[in-house]
Amino acid sequence: MVLGMASLIAATVIQWFLQSGDPAATPIDVAGTSPMLWLAVGLLGVFGPLAWVAGIVSVTLLVRAKGWTLTTIGGYLTGAGLIAGVGHLALFFGVIADAAGASLDSESGMALLRADDASILSTVLLYGFLIGFSLGPILLSIGLRRAKIVPVWVPVAAVVMVVANFVGGVPAGIVQLVAVVATFGPMVLLLAKRGGVPA
Repeated sequence: MVLGMASLIAATVIQWFLQSGDPAATPIDVAGTSPMLWLAVGLLGVFGPLAWVAGIVSVTLLVRAKGWTLTTIGGYLTGAGLIAGVGHLALFFGVIADAAGASLDSESGMALLRADDASILSTVLLYGFLIGFSLGPILLSIGLRRAKIVPVWVPVAAVVMVVANFVGGVPAGIVQLVAVVATFGPMVLLLAKRGGVPA
């Protein structure tokens, strides 16, 4: 879970850095100008969440009585959302890197991106991520709170995280990253304290 959070934070910060140069630059321009950084963000976005899923599943196994239903549903929704996100990000970063590598002109590259965005596979994966990683953490944190094993502010942080994710922009992004740590940090400590699967 620590690796998942760290990968999200690192990938977000690198993306801010990549986009801070020319506001008019397309993602293909960015990938063509900084291919290694683009690859780093893609790898973090794809492999980080996979480590996160193991931690989420481990957290759900800690609750056996009050709060079990919400914790289990929320945990598996979160895990499913993360896995869908892996697929969506792999398509996104891969298509852009391929377009940049093929030296497509701006018009052709953007047409390819629009086609990818409109594809059924990309759409299903995107909505799977948005639903799973929005509703899941809220239900998970409420279930853990009902079990009285996380602080009362953890569900609040989960709601803030979800809202900030839909707002967009750097200030909201900073709020989201802080809320991610506030939501999942106590779960990491819980796993460490209870001797669950390594956090």
